Amino acid sequence: MKTMRVLRDERGNILAMAALSMTLLFSFLAFGVDVGNLYYTQRQLQTLADAAAMAGALEITSCGGTASSSSCAVMQKAASTAITESGYAAPTLFEQCAAASGTGLLLTINNGPCAVAGDPNSGEANYVEAVVSENVPTYFAFIFGVKTLQISARAEAGKALPGYPPCDLNLGGIGQDITENGGSSISNAAGANCEVVSDSNSPGTCTGGTPSAMIDGSITTSALVAAGGICENGGSTVPSNTQQNASAVPNPFASLVPPTTGSLTNRGSVGPLGSTTTLSPGYYPNGLTTNGGTYTVNFSAGTYYFGNNVIFSNTVGSGNSVTGSGVTFIFAPNAQLTLNSGVTFGVSAPSVSALANGALTNGAYNGILIWEPGTTGDTSDDFILDANTNSTLNGAVYAPNGQVQINGSATVNANGSIVSYSLNNNAKLVLGCSGMPNGCPGGGGGAGGGATINVLAE
Repeated sequence: MKTMRVLRDERGNILAMAALSMTLLFSFLAFGVDVGNLYYTQRQLQTLADAAAMAGALEITSCGGTASSSSCAVMQKAASTAITESGYAAPTLFEQCAAASGTGLLLTINNGPCAVAGDPNSGEANYVEAVVSENVPTYFAFIFGVKTLQISARAEAGKALPGYPPCDLNLGGIGQDITENGGSSISNAAGANCEVVSDSNSPGTCTGGTPSAMIDGSITTSALVAAGGICENGGSTVPSNTQQNASAVPNPFASLVPPTTGSLTNRGSVGPLGSTTTLSPGYYPNGLTTNGGTYTVNFSAGTYYFGNNVIFSNTVGSGNSVTGSGVTFIFAPNAQLTLNSGVTFGVSAPSVSALANGALTNGAYNGILIWEPGTTGDTSDDFILDANTNSTLNGAVYAPNGQVQINGSATVNANGSIVSYSLNNNAKLVLGCSGMPNGCPGGGGGAGGGATINVLAE
């Protein structure tokens, strides 16, 4: 009898454990149903967010950096339509960075992105952010008082900048390396598509710090790109394809090595130039200086190495000109070229007939017109073009450690890349490559440019 009672007790324990186990099992199954439904809904919302962001990005050029309904209804409509065309009811729309609340589908369109702290595209007008939310009812979690859960999905899309060539590339890795002063302009020559590029990663803005590029004037090239921040002051003009925090562009001429002076004919000491003078290639250890008055200086084809400054000086009257074809000017590290008021400068580099990966390959200095090595960050190594200097530079200007400075009412037609440490423009700079048969050395641009495409970053 005693043994039978023990068996009955154990049987009761097993039934209790089985009941408890079944309760836990059904609870986990119920939890799994809710989690599965939420995951499925989240994937659907992600698809909708992707579509809305892509549709909004197609309207970037219409919206001027804001997606508010009052100023960019076209972007909100495009994003909303992308959702309804996917078979869903029209979402409730929210304006830039607003908190979304309510029932049904909720859609917030931000241009630029602002939903996630630390987003590298935050505030970037070339990107559109779509956040799609929905309150999803639970099947079993309501037993514990959880009747709905809000599920959200987020996507970013942007218009990738076309592949325009960097006709003006500023290599300064820190600080402000583009200064576009009030009243000045940088534009494309007819038929050209050119970028103005700053490699400085300085993150400053108009309200604090030091930006890579300070724009007070007008830039109407195909694109303006900076590795750091850009300040667009009131009254300034910048291209619609303007991008901050971009990747730096490599120096296309970094592999070039200047000639040794011993390999060139030493032209000795040449006195101040006056009237009409024709010069031959070679080494000019003391540089060159012109007299005042009216003069013409002709450079025969070849490579010129200057051990000191070359100054085409301020003159009275007109008819002062510097000409030459097939010419490369190379300067010692502490030497510079200055074109003062009243000088017409029209010199062409040896033509480029072969390019490989942006580097010159046919002839040591083909395509190079002016090469000022300079010393890092020393603006006393400037290439200076002063007031009323009308210059046509058919070839590349390469001043990797110096500043190109354009002053006064000068007009500079740069038919080849300008690659310098920094640019300080106070006048009119026109970029293009009409003087170069195969485009700018180092990838500078003629007509064309890559197609605009959309990119998605979730």
